[in-house]
Amino acid sequence: MGRRRHRHLVIGSERFRWWVSHRHVPLPDPGGAAGTLCQEVLVVAREGSPGVIRIFFDAGPDRVVGGGGWGAHEGGVSRVRGGYLNLHRPAAVRGLLEAALADGQRFGHAAQVDGWRFFDAVAARVPAERGEASAEPSA
Repeated sequence: MGRRRHRHLVIGSERFRWWVSHRHVPLPDPGGAAGTLCQEVLVVAREGSPGVIRIFFDAGPDRVVGGGGWGAHEGGVSRVRGGYLNLHRPAAVRGLLEAALADGQRFGHAAQVDGWRFFDAVAARVPAERGEASAEPSA
């Protein structure tokens, strides 16, 4: 098994490592049918601190995660009604990390937080990528 590739992010005097993964989470089904839920996960570690913050995005109604529809890719999360974040972009990572920290998440243990709570605010602040369609919903 190879080493996990991570990227670096510097905010002020603090250094962070981060990576993105796509996973399938088993769904409990009382009827016995097996199913899975697609999930994009942004993991951020602060250098010199134990623990990480995991910011996850579950697929669901009005929510598209990597590989879940036209134009979707690993690390891409969007709402059907509008808005898009590429979790591979440092600006998106910084926005989500700052939102999680402002929400009270802390390093020192393995924190897990629902990224959809911060999606609208961060998507509105992160500039569109070159060649990216507008994040505004179409009429």
